[in-house]
Amino acid sequence: MVRHGWVAPARTMFKKSDNKARDPLADRMRKISAAPVEETDYSSVATGEKRAERKPTFKSATLTMISGERVDVVVKNISETGARIEFVRDVTLSDRVLLSEPTMRIRTWAYVIWQTRGAAGLQFVAT
Repeated sequence: MVRHGWVAPARTMFKKSDNKARDPLADRMRKISAAPVEETDYSSVATGEKRAERKPTFKSATLTMISGERVDVVVKNISETGARIEFVRDVTLSDRVLLSEPTMRIRTWAYVIWQTRGAAGLQFVAT
């Protein structure tokens, strides 16, 4: 390519530079996506028992732990007896939490039945 008397070498024109600084966000995303998916059955329902019907949802909610710490979560599905939640923060939930979601009029205590990286299953406390 000739532009104003300058000739660019054809083979380096579109080549990426090797001296580029590493992108920490891209590195973190590569690490997260490389983590193996956990294949575990977390159901607390005994064999032969019917589990409550789950309704898929995507609602922003807040968990309040016994200590008073709050965690923003997303309710992914809900039933009469519990809910599956997902969250971004790397946090270990207490055994009992208060789930609050105003549009569905939920404000109830729940037991944390299972927890993995970024997700948890809650069983509502019977009142």
